[in-house]
Amino acid sequence: MIGPRIREIRSKKKISLSQLAQRSDVTKSYLSQIERNICTNPSIEFVEKIAAGLNIEPEILVGWAKDKSFGSSDSFAHMQEYLFDMDNEQLKELKEYIDFTLWKRSEK
Repeated sequence: MIGPRIREIRSKKKISLSQLAQRSDVTKSYLSQIERNICTNPSIEFVEKIAAGLNIEPEILVGWAKDKSFGSSDSFAHMQEYLFDMDNEQLKELKEYIDFTLWKRSEK
């Protein structure tokens, strides 16, 4: 079933239902129905839109391929997924944290 996969990936990426609906240009109510398996046969167009909104390949949503970025929390690919989902303010905070960490290391 595609609904639980969408919900799982969306949750791992910390994306709300509303955010994914907006990113994917689908209605929040239909996306919710898909996630809850009320509607179980979404169109290919819907799958492609949701995959684009989640920044993954459609094959991952339908279970034809594994999402390698979730395989290891230490992998660069996993970190890239988070970076792509961050807004400018979050990226700025991350940069400040990295700068602080590097400064702190240089002080040792």
